[in-house]
Amino acid sequence: MVDNICITMRNENLIGVHTTFFATRDQLEFKLYRNGQIGLKMESLFIPYTATTLLPSGPVLVLAPHPDDEVFGCGGAIMQHVAQGNPVTVIIATDGSAATTHPDQQSLSNYIQTRQQESYHAAQILGYGNPEFLGITDRTLECSEALIQQLFDYIQEKHITQVYAPSLMEIHPDHYALAMIAVEAVRRCGESVSLAMYEIGAPLHPNVLLDITPFLKRKQEAMACFVSQLAIQDYDRHIQGLNIYRCYTLPKTVRAVEGFYAVDGATLQKPDKLFGRSRQSDMSQNRIL
Repeated sequence: MVDNICITMRNENLIGVHTTFFATRDQLEFKLYRNGQIGLKMESLFIPYTATTLLPSGPVLVLAPHPDDEVFGCGGAIMQHVAQGNPVTVIIATDGSAATTHPDQQSLSNYIQTRQQESYHAAQILGYGNPEFLGITDRTLECSEALIQQLFDYIQEKHITQVYAPSLMEIHPDHYALAMIAVEAVRRCGESVSLAMYEIGAPLHPNVLLDITPFLKRKQEAMACFVSQLAIQDYDRHIQGLNIYRCYTLPKTVRAVEGFYAVDGATLQKPDKLFGRSRQSDMSQNRIL
């Protein structure tokens, strides 16, 4: 029996436009109508209808493009891993210096230090220890072989089994570059490592929803640590809205959710299947890997 099913649908309103889905049999839900026709419930191909409360065990690495992204994107997941007893390391790639202008070098240095301190304070709330900073200049992060190899070596050395990184749907150049670095490094690791891509600046098509209801208050407290950034924009309100919206397909008792697109290194060997389905507007039409 074939495990994978390819379904092609024709849009009756748009001549010649077809949508193709790739799914496994356990993702499909069929319904038998009175007239003998078989119907297919498609919603679960796009987004989960259940939320998990347990994450994979093992050492965890969280990659954040800027100080604050580790909280906005996956603060709930970090707290869940800590609650499970999983060691969590957070690496913040850039110094976040481009968020505002600086009249002199001293002002710039103070601002970078402020952003680091904000991440330190948030880390105490999340409970994972202290973040590490690479100090790359904000908005200059590039997907280079050197950084890919550096990340690959780190994953192997620390026996990391789960990596969190921004998604490939992100629009900020640093977010997207870090996503590409993570994808390639995890791809080289093979089946031993999984990658969970989180959303901040652009929604993704999640295949995992994590119930963060027990951690919602602490995530709000951690987001409030980033005073310098909340003075620019209400990022905490935006993220809270996103986390609440992700409850759309879930029971009413679930109050907040973080969405992820999770894959392992073996799946990353086949980039055309990366997002589980393809449409003309999807990234499979604009090959990136």
